[in-house]
Amino acid sequence: MNDKTNKQLFYASCLSLMSAALIFISREHLGHILIQEEQILTTAEFGNISGWAFKGTALALLIFSPLIDWFGLKRGMILAWVFQMLGIVGFIVSENATIMLIAMTMAGFGWGILETTINPLCAAQYPTQKTKMLNILHAWWPAGLIIGGLFSRFVLDTFSAPWQAYMLIMVVPVVIYGFLIFNKTFPQTERVNANVSNTKMFRSALKPGFLILLFCMSLTASSELAPNQWLETMFKEYANASGTLILVYGSFIMFFLRFFAGPLAKAINPVGIMTVSAILASIGLILLSQAAKSQNIAFIYASATVFYLGVCYMWPTMYSLAAELHPDGGGLTIGLTGFVGMLGVSVWIPQIGSLGSSYGLAHAFFIVSWLPALAFVVFAIWWIKLKRTSGYKIVKL
Repeated sequence: MNDKTNKQLFYASCLSLMSAALIFISREHLGHILIQEEQILTTAEFGNISGWAFKGTALALLIFSPLIDWFGLKRGMILAWVFQMLGIVGFIVSENATIMLIAMTMAGFGWGILETTINPLCAAQYPTQKTKMLNILHAWWPAGLIIGGLFSRFVLDTFSAPWQAYMLIMVVPVVIYGFLIFNKTFPQTERVNANVSNTKMFRSALKPGFLILLFCMSLTASSELAPNQWLETMFKEYANASGTLILVYGSFIMFFLRFFAGPLAKAINPVGIMTVSAILASIGLILLSQAAKSQNIAFIYASATVFYLGVCYMWPTMYSLAAELHPDGGGLTIGLTGFVGMLGVSVWIPQIGSLGSSYGLAHAFFIVSWLPALAFVVFAIWWIKLKRTSGYKIVKL
């Protein structure tokens, strides 16, 4: 595969992830509109729809993770494209909660197929720079949040656009990445190139170290994406502030810093990154819960700064840990990491809604702060052990 094709496939991967982010932030921004302004959905229905979007993602990751080496990376991206388009169209054609749920589940399923494809694709393209390039790839998640959030807040809101328009903006990157992959030749995954057997692949996914990694992913993923889905609703309710703009602000932080993950990984290694990230995320969630009740804008944005510094590197660095320490698992171990993360998010999004109905969303954020705190304990022990032994070593096939 020549350098031009390699770059175009990486650009397509970035755009595909950006399209998933546009779906996420459009749904986040629409929460307040659909619940309180249009009164199409109840809070419980919106939480259920958002939760099922992540269940669809988790289901796709579970199904395709062990199959992607056989199914092929190109076919995976094409199938993801189809599901994303069907999800977008399905969501805007009806105001029925059940149809909207099915549509978002399909869009989420498409995102899940993307995750099973673009992460092993990136690992195969850049086998010696996995942490660096996976973080750069996942920088385009916050890029999508920035673009979608600003466009929704300052264009669509300003012109009082119909709610369907908020979803339509994501069609643009979906069409572009579909065009980029159409006539390209994709590489094989690392596992296929190294002739690692299916038996060894499944054994890799059962190693105690990998199972601990999955447990941590359920905590870190939930502490990042689940609160993000409720920012607009919480800050409109407590402080009449735009949660979408807070998310955009945090996304600027993540987009910028993810380009520097390579040097950071060399300085303190990926386990060190996760240790620091987890404690900052926990503190950030506690501060956000207090800031919402204070109604102080400066305090809100200061709290958001701590939170987004915490979650900035979490998701892509967890992928790089799976890829660097368990490469014989191929697409399975990377995909299972994403599956457990999405499953956790799908549980905690509606759970935050339920806790919010009973105790208030601010207190729900405080409860969620225990998730990254628990992850911090695990990573801190791991990091200390690495410092006392041979250090962090990338496994090569």
